[in-house]
Amino acid sequence: MASSIMHFLELKQYGGPVSVWSASGGAEDYDPILNPAGMSPPSAPVYRKGRCGIRKDGDRIAVDVSYSADFTAVMLFGEDPGLTGEDVQLLSDLLYRVYSEHDTEAGRKRLDRIIGSIGETTSSLDLEEVFSNILANTLEVIGNADYGTLWLFDEKSGKLVCRASEGYRFEEIRQMAFSPGEGPIGHAFQDGQPVLITDPSDADYRKASKISRENKQRWGRMVEDITNVRSVIAYPITVDGKVECVMYLAQMQSDRILTKRDLWLLRVFTAQVGIAIRNAKQFADIRQLNEKLIRRDAIHQSLTDLAVRNMGTEKIVEELSRMAGQPLLFADLIVNETIPPGKRLPDSLAYGNLLERIGREETKKVSIGTESGATLYPVRSGSVVLGCLIARKNGQLGRLEEMAIEQGTSILALELVQKQNVLAFYYKNQRDLFDSLIRSENPDVLQENADALGIGDTRNLTAAILQVSGCPDPQEMEAVVFRLIAQLKKTAADRLQTIFGWQNRVILLASLKEPSDRSLFARRMERLLTDSGGTGPISLRGGIGSSVNGLHEIERTYREAEIALDNPIAEQSGVRLVRYEEIGLRRLFTSRNTEESRKFLADIFGPLREADRSGNTLEQTLVVYFDCNRASGQAAEALHIHINTLYQRLRKIEDTLGVSFKNPDDVLQLQLACYLLRHTAGYAR
Repeated sequence: MASSIMHFLELKQYGGPVSVWSASGGAEDYDPILNPAGMSPPSAPVYRKGRCGIRKDGDRIAVDVSYSADFTAVMLFGEDPGLTGEDVQLLSDLLYRVYSEHDTEAGRKRLDRIIGSIGETTSSLDLEEVFSNILANTLEVIGNADYGTLWLFDEKSGKLVCRASEGYRFEEIRQMAFSPGEGPIGHAFQDGQPVLITDPSDADYRKASKISRENKQRWGRMVEDITNVRSVIAYPITVDGKVECVMYLAQMQSDRILTKRDLWLLRVFTAQVGIAIRNAKQFADIRQLNEKLIRRDAIHQSLTDLAVRNMGTEKIVEELSRMAGQPLLFADLIVNETIPPGKRLPDSLAYGNLLERIGREETKKVSIGTESGATLYPVRSGSVVLGCLIARKNGQLGRLEEMAIEQGTSILALELVQKQNVLAFYYKNQRDLFDSLIRSENPDVLQENADALGIGDTRNLTAAILQVSGCPDPQEMEAVVFRLIAQLKKTAADRLQTIFGWQNRVILLASLKEPSDRSLFARRMERLLTDSGGTGPISLRGGIGSSVNGLHEIERTYREAEIALDNPIAEQSGVRLVRYEEIGLRRLFTSRNTEESRKFLADIFGPLREADRSGNTLEQTLVVYFDCNRASGQAAEALHIHINTLYQRLRKIEDTLGVSFKNPDDVLQLQLACYLLRHTAGYAR
């Protein structure tokens, strides 16, 4: 960051004092990040997410940037640097690294807190103490929850009863009991899915807030009513696939509502909470299970140590292989790589086969029934499959070995999510560089951006855009885009000059020197689109521009790829990859002009339909007439009418539209209308 800032100051020809400061967590003073001139700190920080601007700080100039509600960064200038709006935005991007490092450190601290809480939660084998520890440590992990309760299903009464409370008066709340499906607690227990309520007006809230009259009376009289809270989480805790209890957290006084991020933290935490509950229930058999529990703790400690020390995926897989007593293979299904590197998938399986098999079965392990008897242990983040561990000799794994692998998938998920976030940030930077490249006319800027993007060969450059549709989950969308990039790098690495993902698109630039290279590259891309988007709701299509030479021509091939991708006429043909030079006249009718095209059609065919209420004979006559290249005899024969009837209809068309078939401009307009009628979606004939 320091070198980037210095480079920026050099460009601005600024030689005065400068410093960088940050504040977080509501602190009233700034901490120095970069202060070579020994400047005094800025005035008290202001926390407001999205804030980005210039202000006076005494006789100094300050650029304030707030990336979140509890973090702000300031770049302080001793003299006026003459900043523009673009300069401020660039500084915001440069200072983002300060926030990124802060967020990473905060994430590590949260992970340390989770690991510490897990240790405290699992430290007791007394069931009541375990329940109390669960709540206390949950509220430590989920800092924006004011209070909570833990509800255990009582087999005898068939109801959920309160076994622990933090923030509630336990003696009063324990008089309540929820049936499965009653209130948020009952819904979470019955469905086995967490309930997150942040808006009392939504349908989920109305459904989940229905509780019995007895419970409502107790809840309203003895503790805060459910309708008074600002947000609620009811999170089911499972043990061996069965919901054992439900954790209920409520936020009423704190400033920040409970969010999906809190659900994610709970998923990590409650995976170990379930283990703690099971251990407590097995207290009677502790002597027989003592050796196994010691080994389980060693596994857990080893994995959490690896996660805390950020040892990387390879080290985690190596440690899991040691625990399982056999070499495990990890398949990263985001970038299509194996760990250990270079190892092949069993039984000649492809990455797509693994993804398909795992996607069909929402289980902790999937037997693929091949000659090797391999078993897959999916690594997921929510519903998104990130990868899988592969054990080739599943029959030799004991319960503890399988437990080690299952726990390891959670650690691997954290590692891969972090890796995915880094990759997303990298692609964002690539996109910004590419955007700057295609917008700039300055040769020096063009070359600088090209070097940063890795564009070395500027001859015969072709841009292509691949687009993913039908995927409502942003994380899944991102995973699909990353997989496409990985496959393209594998199949066309020698031709790619640069490639990156942005939102639901993959954008690439390839150097294709020979016509045969271009044809082969297009076929490979089309095969990739077909193979990757053939099943399920997700669909893929792409557009490819023409070949250009020189950095200044990259914008043209990129815009052509956009036109080919967005062309609605080409889209109807069912071709997944549309080449710009092949759409011909249809390139005029991009998605941006679709509405204007329909208006043009209405101007031509609307009056004909109005004048011919009994049918569409005038419209049909006009279309067939031009299909027959205005050959009257051929058109009359195609319409099965006498030629005099044809002439009468043509005269009526002229009179209705106020045109003449002898006027070249009118003829071109009518012929174009007939062409559009065949190719414009949404304009019924």
